[in-house]
Amino acid sequence: MIAGDTSYSMSPYIQNAAFKAAGMDRVFVPLQVNGLGDFIRRMVRANTREIELNFRGFAVTNPHKQAIMEYLDEIDNAAKAIGAVNTVSIEDGRLLGTNTDAAGFIAPLIDLYGDVRGARVDVVGAGGAARACVYALRQHGAEVTVYARDLRKAHSIAHDLGTSLKEIDDTRPFVSDIVVNTTPLGTPGPLEGKTIATTERLKGVQLVYDLTYNPQETLLLKQAKAAGCKTLGGLEMLIAQGARQFEIWTRTKPDVDAMRTAAIARLNRN
Repeated sequence: MIAGDTSYSMSPYIQNAAFKAAGMDRVFVPLQVNGLGDFIRRMVRANTREIELNFRGFAVTNPHKQAIMEYLDEIDNAAKAIGAVNTVSIEDGRLLGTNTDAAGFIAPLIDLYGDVRGARVDVVGAGGAARACVYALRQHGAEVTVYARDLRKAHSIAHDLGTSLKEIDDTRPFVSDIVVNTTPLGTPGPLEGKTIATTERLKGVQLVYDLTYNPQETLLLKQAKAAGCKTLGGLEMLIAQGARQFEIWTRTKPDVDAMRTAAIARLNRN
């Protein structure tokens, strides 16, 4: 995995648990990378690398998800539409980029909610995670509205992916079938006691999906349960997108239970 700061990532724990469960002689190593071009040239590309680490691929996270694209030989349609790559595989010396966030987001949602075709979905937030979620929802036929405080920032999502766009109104009740939080509200620290909506604003919503996985039950999910909504936490998306990465790198399916157990054990240590 390459990132500007790897200290917060759960990926090493879940991927190494999957490798161990599968009996594979592989290791997932977090690498803090500042100079992306130098990393690709000196450590990855076969004709220029200075050390042989037998890379089969790597995960990519902030701040490199967009910048990595210029160094790849091929990028799949999902990553192009989302505008970010979080997974690189190396095949015959070629660097292939994809994005597993969209697939990781939609799979748990469909498992719990069912077919989302025609469902009214409100996505709160306008960052990279929101873009991946909107892409997946639109691919599955949902009617999506993006809510953001900065409409200029969110305009490209609405324009590129064909959604409605509205400014966040902290007093308006949600009238959709599904509400998705992609903002950092609810994460540990100053934002932990904050939420995009209270119980009163969520009454009538069928399902609330919070991408935050630490804590596993955010204030938003507590409010949603009190409103009678089904709830889905971000841990399931984390596992699903990681499982898809594992499949890309190994051509086999991982032990998802081993990945989930490792993630929960790590979260309980924090």
